[in-house]
Amino acid sequence: MKVVSTPELALRVAQELSQPEQQTRAVLDRAIEVMKKELQRGNKIELPKFLSVFVRQGDSIESKSSADSALHLPPSRLVQMDLDDELRRKIEGSGLYQMLVVVPRKNFFTGVMAARLSSARSEVTVVEGEDEAIEYLKTHRPDLIVLDVGLTNGTKICEFVKASKDTSLTAIIRVFAEGEDPNKIAGLQVLADESIVEPFELSDLVKLTESELSRFAEERNYFEHELHFKLQTTEELVERANELIGRVLSQSGLSEEAAAAMAVAFREAVDNAARHGNRYNDSLAVDIQYLVDREKVTIATSDEGDGFDTEVYLSRGVSVNPVDAARERNQAGEAGGLGIMLMLKCVDKLEYNYAGNKLTLTKYVRSS
Repeated sequence: MKVVSTPELALRVAQELSQPEQQTRAVLDRAIEVMKKELQRGNKIELPKFLSVFVRQGDSIESKSSADSALHLPPSRLVQMDLDDELRRKIEGSGLYQMLVVVPRKNFFTGVMAARLSSARSEVTVVEGEDEAIEYLKTHRPDLIVLDVGLTNGTKICEFVKASKDTSLTAIIRVFAEGEDPNKIAGLQVLADESIVEPFELSDLVKLTESELSRFAEERNYFEHELHFKLQTTEELVERANELIGRVLSQSGLSEEAAAAMAVAFREAVDNAARHGNRYNDSLAVDIQYLVDREKVTIATSDEGDGFDTEVYLSRGVSVNPVDAARERNQAGEAGGLGIMLMLKCVDKLEYNYAGNKLTLTKYVRSS
């Protein structure tokens, strides 16, 4: 169990409200002090849909808690805390993992699969088709989703879940038919976190779900948004990728100006991957990984091209005026480089892999 500190709470509130962290921390600290004084006076604190706190007479000095000491209460008094009923029920039920299984239509095997996935630690709900699944997901937040073979548009569910910051850390497993290649994409596809190909033993699927639930339980302590998608290299799909990144950046916690700068840098990155890396060959894919934690937003763009000598461009981008550098390269009969310089101006960090076919852009939330 992770301990969430007051400074961390203040930071998260500041990010959600787009307010200065120092100001938010001051308000939170002051609210805590005011509540302490009200409790010392014998008053009851009511926090709607959360908690009610009041002081009651205790039985003995031995019952005195550390919370009492912090409030400087007489030894014979105790702090009583009553959770809101709805919140209490959610917390009491939070030990159960919620799974959603999406199938084309329910049948005997569907029931068998749901029974095997159910356990003392998990509950399983089965729905039919993508539309029913999305309606369910509008009001429920499962920990894991299994997309069964035969769905006509499983990526529609993946995009609905992963494009939203609130639900992106829901694990998704896709089942593929025998002979299908999970790595082969058509159009632009938001990817599941894991896949399994028929035929398989149900015990293998159970193990995979347990592994994914464990992994995401850990990642929720560090990450706020995860999105992974691939696209065939066409101009239309590159534009769709820009639209998708623009949509998720609006939820990132970056200021409007910083989000716009990151979007500009990504537009240049994905265009370079499509134009110079894959040379607009639609049999090749561009791979995009988007990740947000409490400090930064990271976008990695990979192509299937041969790469290039990145050091020459990066060193000139840092040390030379972009326009002058572009003129020098044109005069020497060379092209390119201006886009890298533009990206350097828009982000806090720009990194290429050794081959030069993967670019990672980073923007820090606090510097936005």
